[in-house]
Amino acid sequence: MNVKKVFISGSISIKKLENVVLKNLDEIISKKYSICIGDAPGFDSLVQDYLKQNSFFDVTVYTISFLPRYKSSNNFAVKYIDVPCEIKKERERQTMKDKAMSEDSEFSFVVWNGKSKGSYANILRAIESKKYIKVYYTEKSQFL
Repeated sequence: MNVKKVFISGSISIKKLENVVLKNLDEIISKKYSICIGDAPGFDSLVQDYLKQNSFFDVTVYTISFLPRYKSSNNFAVKYIDVPCEIKKERERQTMKDKAMSEDSEFSFVVWNGKSKGSYANILRAIESKKYIKVYYTEKSQFL
């Protein structure tokens, strides 16, 4: 069986998962895709909690820290991304993690608020890599 990997990302400012997002997560779970996700508060932590609540553990939490900032379950794997010490700005450091998740996955599911530069960069990266991407735009409550 060829397990597909999905990179799930979203804006840190998201404090609640909308029903349509939950429905898409349920579809990913039902297809038994492997999930790559970050360790940020907000969207990442909400998705991790949802996956744990649904007893789905084929999840890898990516981090640039020796210990993830957030990891909902001990059953989730951790992938440490080594960032060169020359990179000082936190956003640039976190971008290294996002690039790794993009490279490790076949497709992306991004929940974007229309403002987050990190989520927008993930969208562009998937398009540039010619990978399948699904974007839910929270400001208009629709898929792009």
